[in-house]
Amino acid sequence: MQPDTTPATATSTRRRQSGTTFVELMLAVLVISTTLVASTDSMRGSTGVYHYFTDGKHEALMLAQEIHEAAKLLPWDEEGAEEPGFGPDAYTLWDLDNKTYSPPRSAEYDVIVSHFGWTQKVEVRVVDMDNPEVEVDPETFAGGTLVELKVSVKQGAVVVDSLGWWLSEPTQGE
Repeated sequence: MQPDTTPATATSTRRRQSGTTFVELMLAVLVISTTLVASTDSMRGSTGVYHYFTDGKHEALMLAQEIHEAAKLLPWDEEGAEEPGFGPDAYTLWDLDNKTYSPPRSAEYDVIVSHFGWTQKVEVRVVDMDNPEVEVDPETFAGGTLVELKVSVKQGAVVVDSLGWWLSEPTQGE
């Protein structure tokens, strides 16, 4: 049997071999545009999450926690402090009081290079347990006391956040 070589059959065969139809082209445009819209929406959502985690409050929390971690490792009295535990002149927890670290420091006293322009200011206070807003002298105060470690974090001249922790003196094994 001979193949059909009528002009209509030859034209349709050539069209199938030469390219795509308009319907196929429209389907391809639909698939590409749907993919583009979905990926753009996904990127917008990722950007929102990124900005949530990089705002100043989260950065300040991270920088304050570095000081907190360092403070937990420092001794409270001079007995166990033969060499500096945090920086050149912080032998005990009390040595951190009124220290300012700019550029900020990690718990190992390394410079945090990603935060140049930021500052960590440390306060160590003994306060009245019944009224934590009142700082007391532990040598003369008869009531119960708490020790507060407070770290204020600034970006440039702006205080971004101040965070505080109550500390308890480490107990020594007997």
